[in-house]
Amino acid sequence: MQYQERKFTIPALDGISAKSAEEHLGLYAGYVKNFNAIGAKIIEYLKESEKHAIAISELTRRHSFEWGGMRLHELYFSQWEGGVTPLAPESTLGMALSKDFGSVENLIVEMKQVGMMRGPGWSLLYWDSIGQTSHLGFSGEQHQGHFVTLPVILALDVWEHAFILDYGAQGKGKYIDAFFKNLNWRVVEDRFQSAVK
Repeated sequence: MQYQERKFTIPALDGISAKSAEEHLGLYAGYVKNFNAIGAKIIEYLKESEKHAIAISELTRRHSFEWGGMRLHELYFSQWEGGVTPLAPESTLGMALSKDFGSVENLIVEMKQVGMMRGPGWSLLYWDSIGQTSHLGFSGEQHQGHFVTLPVILALDVWEHAFILDYGAQGKGKYIDAFFKNLNWRVVEDRFQSAVK
């Protein structure tokens, strides 16, 4: 199957330039293209699998990296569509986050702390419908460190490409503040509602 690049309707963002968003979307398009190309190459190499065993192994490892980049960016960009929408504390998600973190504000502080860890990756909020609780995690790069089977309900990209154009190499914290300032919590709430079913 060949995956298609999704198109996003991203409004003007406060603290994240249109140029930065455009470059970031181009990077996302590369993940889609590379995921498709690697899949095709694996199928080709499987015709002579013994001859290409090492290449198949390495391409298979790389395939999940490209997949993670594709899907996490789709979660990331869609969180800005529709414009800024606050999270009502009395909403189902607001109450769940208050139970798990004390308040939504505390979640943001903790998510920022995870995002400020050194190294490329993602600060991710998951929902565990079995345990009826949320979990914060860090995915190194984007294919490692996930809570297996748990859906991501909030995705924060903390790779340098997300902030370096606007804030320089040391500007991750300012970028994270801008990310949350532009967040459409309704998108996150919808993901949460799908995950609790």
